[in-house]
Amino acid sequence: MIEQARRAYPVLQFVLGDAADFRFAEPFDAVFSNAALHWVTRAADAAACIAAALRPGGRFVAELGGKGNVQAITSALLAALAEAGYPLPEERFPWYFPSIGEYAALLEAHGLEPVCAALFDRPTRLEGGEAGLRTWLALFAGRFFEAVPAERRVEIVRLLEERLRPQLFHDGAWFADYRRLRIVAVKRTRV
Repeated sequence: MIEQARRAYPVLQFVLGDAADFRFAEPFDAVFSNAALHWVTRAADAAACIAAALRPGGRFVAELGGKGNVQAITSALLAALAEAGYPLPEERFPWYFPSIGEYAALLEAHGLEPVCAALFDRPTRLEGGEAGLRTWLALFAGRFFEAVPAERRVEIVRLLEERLRPQLFHDGAWFADYRRLRIVAVKRTRV
């Protein structure tokens, strides 16, 4: 995506970096993130970097998976893995899905004042019809299957589809039970 952005906007500078470990020489007016920060489990480090990257009065605007995001999918997946003898240790859970209060407190601890926050359901149709859930799992939930031999993965995914079908499959498609946290915060000068 960085290379594509560089080609599309050659006058702008695009930098690839770690969201929990970055610095810039000059502060920015705004930091924006869409559907990325729930992949950053070192959330406090990311908040510190975001705050350091903003000038006083600068805005941070983000949308990320919030508390309860893909809860039906992950609960069923964790149960199926445990039943098959492959429980996922908590430290290997790949996402950070905070509540409004949790994320607001985290931002405040780093000098960012939340001025607007919303947590909302956003059921999302998965591409691929019958294969939609399998495709989603392959793209986003690979870490859950790291200890599972390939021949067992098919069996576990089939069981998962069977359990989730009544809730998440309708009109010929799978729907992920997304919940999004949208937040706006401002960097205040300390007094």
